Amino acid sequence: QVQPSDAVDFEASSGTFAGFRIEEELGGIGATQAVGRTGQVTGSMTISGTTVTAATFEVDLTSIESNESRREGKIQDALETGQFPTATFELTSPIELGADAASGAEQSVTAKGDLTNHGVTKSVEFPLQAKLAGDTVAVAGSLDITFADYGVEVPTAPIVLSVEDHGPIEL
Repeated sequence: QVQPSDAVDFEASSGTFAGFRIEEELGGIGATQAVGRTGQVTGSMTISGTTVTAATFEVDLTSIESNESRREGKIQDALETGQFPTATFELTSPIELGADAASGAEQSVTAKGDLTNHGVTKSVEFPLQAKLAGDTVAVAGSLDITFADYGVEVPTAPIVLSVEDHGPIEL
């Protein structure tokens, strides 16, 4: 089972979180990075021997916080969280971890599955790093997506000169 986190840290990559990064250009400020994260991730993974046979995860998009609080309303509007409050990932192909995974060796794997965001489902290949630490499996990954592929329009504001139309989703 995934253990959700109540606090979000924009600098560290620890604890449970899912989020995004977008490069933007702001008038009078210049290039900056918009970051959004939430610790409200739930789900489960089934491992049989050295194979991940099933995995499903759900992210509560209504709980996303930004590294700049003035963005948070725009993020909620862009994701239309009133209509699409969650994003999900479901594994569609098993993941073979290898014999040394049980001893705690870091594994680089690809999770093939269906990513649903904003009511749109796409098949994706999510590159991940995984490591067994005691009775916990630590997983980290990042996948660049184009927002329009999921029907998401990039937010605008008078101070925003430009915003990338794609960015990594992170976990």
